Amino acid sequence: PRQGRMIYAEREAIEAGGCALRLAGLYTLERGAHNYWLERCQESGVQGRPDGIVNLLHYDDAASACLAALKVGQGVTSKQTYLISDGNPTTRKGICESALKHANYAHFLMPKFNGDESDLRGKVYDGTRSDGALQWRPTYASFDMFMSSASC
Repeated sequence: PRQGRMIYAEREAIEAGGCALRLAGLYTLERGAHNYWLERCQESGVQGRPDGIVNLLHYDDAASACLAALKVGQGVTSKQTYLISDGNPTTRKGICESALKHANYAHFLMPKFNGDESDLRGKVYDGTRSDGALQWRPTYASFDMFMSSASC
Protein backbone atom coordinates (compact mmCIF):
# COMPACT_ATOMS: atom_id res chain seq x y z
CA PRO A 1 0.00 0.00 0.00
CA ARG A 2 0.81 3.71 -0.03
CA GLN A 3 2.65 3.70 3.29
CA GLY A 4 4.97 0.94 2.09
CA ARG A 5 5.84 2.90 -1.05
CA MET A 6 6.64 5.98 1.04
CA ILE A 7 8.92 4.03 3.38
CA TYR A 8 10.65 2.46 0.39
CA ALA A 9 11.16 5.90 -1.22
CA GLU A 10 12.55 7.31 2.06
CA ARG A 11 14.94 4.39 2.40
CA GLU A 12 16.18 4.83 -1.18
CA ALA A 13 16.71 8.58 -0.70
CA ILE A 14 18.58 8.09 2.57
CA GLU A 15 20.76 5.28 1.18
CA ALA A 16 21.71 7.61 -1.70
CA GLY A 17 22.86 10.28 0.79
CA GLY A 18 19.71 12.36 0.68
CA CYS A 19 17.20 13.04 3.42
CA ALA A 20 13.50 12.50 4.06
CA LEU A 21 11.04 15.08 5.35
CA ARG A 22 8.00 13.42 6.90
CA LEU A 23 5.30 16.04 6.59
CA ALA A 24 2.35 16.28 8.96
CA GLY A 25 -1.20 16.58 7.59
CA LEU A 26 -1.16 19.33 4.98
CA TYR A 27 -3.75 22.08 4.70
CA THR A 28 -4.73 25.42 3.17
CA LEU A 29 -7.98 27.28 3.71
CA GLU A 30 -9.75 25.15 1.10
CA ARG A 31 -7.82 21.87 1.37
CA GLY A 32 -7.25 19.48 4.21
CA ALA A 33 -9.07 17.30 6.71
CA HIS A 34 -11.18 20.21 7.95
CA ASN A 35 -12.62 20.84 4.50
CA TYR A 36 -13.37 17.18 3.86
CA TRP A 37 -14.89 16.55 7.28
CA LEU A 38 -17.09 19.66 7.28
CA GLU A 39 -18.20 19.48 3.65
CA ARG A 40 -18.46 15.72 3.13
CA CYS A 41 -19.02 14.08 6.52
CA GLN A 42 -22.05 15.94 7.83
CA GLU A 43 -24.28 12.89 7.42
CA SER A 44 -21.86 9.96 7.52
CA GLY A 45 -19.64 11.29 10.30
CA VAL A 46 -15.87 11.43 10.66
CA GLN A 47 -13.98 8.14 10.99
CA GLY A 48 -12.07 8.14 14.26
CA ARG A 49 -12.47 9.38 17.78
CA PRO A 50 -12.96 13.12 18.38
CA ASP A 51 -9.91 13.32 20.64
CA GLY A 52 -7.69 11.57 18.09
CA ILE A 53 -4.39 13.43 17.71
CA VAL A 54 -3.55 15.05 14.37
CA ASN A 55 -0.31 16.84 13.54
CA LEU A 56 -0.70 19.55 10.91
CA LEU A 57 1.36 21.72 8.57
CA HIS A 58 0.37 24.47 6.14
CA TYR A 59 1.39 23.83 2.52
CA ASP A 60 3.51 27.03 2.54
CA ASP A 61 5.35 25.82 5.64
CA ALA A 62 5.99 22.44 3.99
CA ALA A 63 7.61 24.26 1.07
CA SER A 64 9.70 26.44 3.38
CA ALA A 65 10.91 23.36 5.30
CA CYS A 66 12.07 21.82 2.02
CA LEU A 67 13.92 25.02 1.15
CA ALA A 68 15.48 25.07 4.63
CA ALA A 69 16.77 21.52 4.11
CA LEU A 70 18.37 22.58 0.84
CA LYS A 71 19.83 25.71 2.45
CA VAL A 72 21.53 23.96 5.40
CA GLY A 73 22.98 21.47 2.95
CA GLN A 74 24.03 17.85 2.84
CA GLY A 75 26.51 18.28 5.65
CA VAL A 76 23.51 18.50 7.98
CA THR A 77 20.81 16.60 6.13
CA SER A 78 22.63 13.62 4.59
CA LYS A 79 21.04 10.30 5.58
CA GLN A 80 18.60 11.96 8.01
CA THR A 81 14.84 11.75 8.47
CA TYR A 82 13.03 14.81 9.79
CA LEU A 83 9.51 15.18 11.22
CA ILE A 84 7.97 18.41 9.99
CA SER A 85 4.86 19.89 11.63
CA ASP A 86 3.71 23.17 13.13
CA GLY A 87 4.56 21.82 16.59
CA ASN A 88 1.00 22.18 17.89
CA PRO A 89 -0.88 18.92 17.50
CA THR A 90 -4.62 19.13 17.80
CA THR A 91 -7.55 16.73 17.77
CA ARG A 92 -10.06 15.88 15.08
CA LYS A 93 -12.68 17.83 16.99
CA GLY A 94 -10.20 20.69 17.51
CA ILE A 95 -9.61 20.90 13.77
CA CYS A 96 -13.34 21.24 13.15
CA GLU A 97 -13.74 23.79 15.98
CA SER A 98 -10.95 25.93 14.52
CA ALA A 99 -12.35 25.74 10.98
CA LEU A 100 -15.85 26.66 12.16
CA LYS A 101 -14.44 30.01 13.38
CA HIS A 102 -13.71 31.02 9.77
CA ALA A 103 -16.43 32.61 7.63
CA ASN A 104 -15.96 29.95 4.93
CA TYR A 105 -17.05 27.23 7.35
CA ALA A 106 -19.25 29.04 9.87
CA HIS A 107 -22.45 27.73 8.26
CA PHE A 108 -21.49 24.08 8.86
CA LEU A 109 -22.34 22.04 11.94
CA MET A 110 -19.86 20.05 13.99
CA PRO A 111 -19.83 16.58 12.41
CA LYS A 112 -20.39 13.40 14.36
CA PHE A 113 -17.27 11.33 15.13
CA ASN A 114 -17.61 7.57 14.66
CA GLY A 115 -14.64 6.44 16.72
CA ASP A 116 -14.59 5.29 20.31
CA GLU A 117 -12.14 4.52 23.12
CA SER A 118 -10.96 1.35 21.36
CA ASP A 119 -9.56 3.36 18.41
CA LEU A 120 -5.95 4.49 18.47
CA ARG A 121 -5.50 8.05 19.70
CA GLY A 122 -2.56 8.95 17.45
CA LYS A 123 0.96 10.22 18.01
CA VAL A 124 2.40 13.64 18.73
CA TYR A 125 5.25 14.71 16.45
CA ASP A 126 8.26 16.13 18.27
CA GLY A 127 9.95 18.26 15.65
CA THR A 128 12.47 19.87 18.00
CA ARG A 129 15.47 18.10 16.42
CA SER A 130 14.19 18.72 12.90
CA ASP A 131 13.44 22.41 13.47
CA GLY A 132 16.87 22.95 15.02
CA ALA A 133 18.84 21.04 12.41
CA LEU A 134 17.05 22.77 9.53
CA GLN A 135 17.07 26.15 11.31
CA TRP A 136 13.40 26.37 10.46
CA ARG A 137 10.15 27.52 12.07
CA PRO A 138 6.68 27.42 10.54
CA THR A 139 4.99 30.67 9.58
CA TYR A 140 1.71 29.37 10.97
CA ALA A 141 2.28 28.27 14.56
CA SER A 142 -0.98 26.30 14.63
CA PHE A 143 -4.03 25.45 12.56
CA ASP A 144 -6.19 27.44 14.95
CA MET A 145 -3.95 30.50 14.54
CA PHE A 146 -4.16 30.16 10.76
CA MET A 147 -7.95 29.91 10.78
CA SER A 148 -8.22 32.89 13.10
CA SER A 149 -5.88 35.08 11.04
CA ALA A 150 -7.02 37.73 8.62
CA SER A 151 -4.46 36.53 6.04
CA CYS A 152 -6.39 33.38 5.19
